[in-house]
Amino acid sequence: MQDIITYKRAALNNYRLILDTPVAVKRKIADISTRLDALFPGTPLAGSSSVIYLASFSVYEPDEMAVTDQLHRIALATMPWKIHLKGVAHLEKKEIYIPVTEGERINAVTEKIAALPASWSNERFNTLPRISLARNLQSWQFERVWPYFEKEPFQTQFIMNGMLLLRQLEGYRSWHVEQRFLFENQLIID
Repeated sequence: MQDIITYKRAALNNYRLILDTPVAVKRKIADISTRLDALFPGTPLAGSSSVIYLASFSVYEPDEMAVTDQLHRIALATMPWKIHLKGVAHLEKKEIYIPVTEGERINAVTEKIAALPASWSNERFNTLPRISLARNLQSWQFERVWPYFEKEPFQTQFIMNGMLLLRQLEGYRSWHVEQRFLFENQLIID
């Protein structure tokens, strides 16, 4: 009974688990986003980011430590790897994004996270590793933008050595970095 009362008073915070890109890659992505926004002066397009989303979920504050411990164990057992970004693609003519050319490693990490016996809710796991440039496009917006970016020569690669957990406190709009998990390639025995 005491646990039920505790959870009724506990805050339900939102979390995002992401792979962040290096500063040099952020600049290259910002250049593309600037060119994209220039096609619609005064109307910014939704969705521009320079991160790869792995998952989003909600957790009551008393369970936060258990979830972060599980995520830390996954990171400890993961080896850093090279990420290749190449070109620009679209998803159902509603989203324009930069694809990750070999997303198997990212999907493997996402699958480990999805398999956790965590006490979270509202969970969503990203099965298409990408960096979104514009989302929720209207058909006329897509038709106007796509010819400019269809053959975009964007290409870069970098080493991914960790993931970030972002937290949004209940009742707030902003996100902050809650914890960084480094990929350390260590053997974890249960």
